Amino acid sequence: MPALDYPSHLVEDWQLRDGTPVRIRPILADDLEMHTAFVAGLSSETAYHRLLSPRKPQPDELWRWTHIDYDHELALIATTEVDGMEQQMGVVRYVRGDTPETVHIAEFAVVIADAWQRHGLAARLMRKLIDAAAQAGVKQLADITLYDNIAMLALARKLGFRLRRDAGNPNVTRLRLTLDPAPD
Repeated sequence: MPALDYPSHLVEDWQLRDGTPVRIRPILADDLEMHTAFVAGLSSETAYHRLLSPRKPQPDELWRWTHIDYDHELALIATTEVDGMEQQMGVVRYVRGDTPETVHIAEFAVVIADAWQRHGLAARLMRKLIDAAAQAGVKQLADITLYDNIAMLALARKLGFRLRRDAGNPNVTRLRLTLDPAPD
């Protein structure tokens, strides 16, 4: 059962180029089991690029990633039906800063299950996240990625992010996107 503040206006049905039906929607607390299976199914390379380390997310992190305070953050998942069961294909999220100075800046993340990469899903999810963030008053999305995460760097460029190698850590590239204010 969605929370009272569940942003149902963000639910969208879409199709991959090959006709696979996709539902994009905000994550729910009830998605914990599906999200846990999604994270467990990521290849070590995909997981490493997402977490910037070989560590495995702990149960409390997975719980936190599915129990969203929609005023402060948003996670959109893409799902499809496989053998009669809903399966998560990918996720994008943003989390706003905690202080008055950073409340309009949000860190973001994106990860797509290996089987669903290179189908346009990351771009579709990111565009939807960017639009939702702008509507929520976020003025800037920012994050870091590894310098060799070619797919993420290409996606960021395609979406208009500014990329800059981190002077303090040459293994990291900083990504920033200034958002257009949402129309009134």
